[in-house]
Amino acid sequence: MTTSRKAAAPASTVDRPVKLKATNRPEYASDAMADTLRAIGFRYAFINPGSSYRGLHDSMVNYLGNKDPQAVLCAHEDVCVHAAQAYAKASGLPALAILHDLVGLMHGSMAIYNAFADQQPVVVLGGSGPSDPKLRRGIDYEHSANVQGELVRPWVKWDDEATTPEGVCESIARAWKIANTGPKGPTYVSLDSGIQESKLSGAIAIPDMKAPANLPAPPPAANPDAVEATADLLLKAKNPVITGGRVMYRREATKLLVELVELTGAAYVEDRNCTCFPTAHPQNLTGEKGVVEAADVLLAVDSPDVNVVVDSYSSRVRGELGAGGKGTKVIDLSQNDYAIRSWTRLGGKVAPTEIQLLADPVVGLRQIIEAVKSRLGRAKGSSAIEARRKKISKTHEAMTARQQETLKKRWGDVPLSPHRFVYEIYNAVRSRPWMLTVRGHRAWPHGIWQFSGSGENIGVSGGGGVGYGPGAMVGASLAARDQGRFPVAILGDGDFLMQSQALWTAVHMRIPLLCVINNNTSWYNDEQHQNEVAHMRKRPAENAWIATTTRDPEADLATLAKGYGAWSEGPVTDPDDFANALKRAIAEVDQGAVAVLDVRTSPR
Repeated sequence: MTTSRKAAAPASTVDRPVKLKATNRPEYASDAMADTLRAIGFRYAFINPGSSYRGLHDSMVNYLGNKDPQAVLCAHEDVCVHAAQAYAKASGLPALAILHDLVGLMHGSMAIYNAFADQQPVVVLGGSGPSDPKLRRGIDYEHSANVQGELVRPWVKWDDEATTPEGVCESIARAWKIANTGPKGPTYVSLDSGIQESKLSGAIAIPDMKAPANLPAPPPAANPDAVEATADLLLKAKNPVITGGRVMYRREATKLLVELVELTGAAYVEDRNCTCFPTAHPQNLTGEKGVVEAADVLLAVDSPDVNVVVDSYSSRVRGELGAGGKGTKVIDLSQNDYAIRSWTRLGGKVAPTEIQLLADPVVGLRQIIEAVKSRLGRAKGSSAIEARRKKISKTHEAMTARQQETLKKRWGDVPLSPHRFVYEIYNAVRSRPWMLTVRGHRAWPHGIWQFSGSGENIGVSGGGGVGYGPGAMVGASLAARDQGRFPVAILGDGDFLMQSQALWTAVHMRIPLLCVINNNTSWYNDEQHQNEVAHMRKRPAENAWIATTTRDPEADLATLAKGYGAWSEGPVTDPDDFANALKRAIAEVDQGAVAVLDVRTSPR
């Protein structure tokens, strides 16, 4: 089934207020709060409206003119925060989400956790109160709390609930500074509704966001002795391996990683779900089995959990442990130990590290490179390093050949194989300045989509909260639109079903984007788990589909997308129809549309 819509109007025409009064002085406390948001540099505010911040809402629209920040209406609080999280990653700019009081914060709390796990600097504001009983309506008792931020305190970097107009403005400024100080993460400030709506009796000081005191501190460097020890280990190693993690969002990281990998003759492997390194680089062995296990030295650059890299956790069969990095000297370059919280086990168990470089990863990489260069002098490296590079290059060539052979072997699979699915999408957009705003990871075949490095794959949720993809697609695509890039989202069917209403926001905001649904009609990870448990317990695995699949009935995702105003087509069931369907979808995106393709795929 195919549906179409008219080309989108320019984004500048969306939600423009009328009959505004010319004023440059705040009249109400919420006007001063809005001035603070503009001073920080927020271009957008992802919001789900509520009476608890009606004062600030009015100030953003009728005082600031709905510009800097522009309100981006979302149909669920999770979508608000996920959009802000992905916008921060894709743009590198301040990210803001505003939620209705206690109930809105409850809705958005899972998304805030994702941003915390992903170490993304999202400032979350929420209406609250009023604290003064004389100002409360009956519902204000149901929807407010004593210290509202306590609800999310275990997974935000900082929260506050100031009691004066000046205090609220200072709290917003401080929340932005803390969120953007490494390791980055979300902050929460509740805005008392009574204070928001209070009329100012005189001038109020707006925080000077250019003042050094209000800016994040420069990123910290690593201990010099630890850097020297790291350089020694890397150059003396027989099989060094370097892996990149959250630096996937920092474009400057790729050049540094490539330089260090080439200087040391190391093999490179991406951390799980990450993309920091050129796919075609001859020392990139992502997808090759046994690379990390064979390493005598491993440098993990900003890994969310080093134990995942070295495989030291239980397998899917409880109690069967992985290799655990035995015999590998692990170097951890990150700020992870600054991010420890006692409520969540985020970050895993203590990593088996030989050296800890507690520093900003990009700063630390520069330090390591200089230390390695000083040891190598002007020479390109020893004969051992050169021989290792050649050996790794041959392994890379053989791995690439196998990947292409698998693609050919599975080309005609019905339903569509993950290999052809990824290839067809990449082939359709490869000539464009694309941005992969969302992608799955469990059915992602390595080596088919050709990345040049960081900043191209905006990644996954961070905290594993399903429902991240649709909101993230909107936020990252908004950044891509402003950068002149072509946004591509690959969503799982379950992810799409959880938060499909995010499409309305994309259509309303005139954000052109391509969304391809990788639809295996199953919560396949859980179907696989049920299959495995049944085998372990000697029970019928034939029942693994029960309460894990969505085939009776199959959801009509194309019609669902049409209901939100998007162009849509699907389900695409014939692999030979997929390429032409992509061409039709891309033609719609080129005209400014939100285009959604529902594609039936094989889970593996």
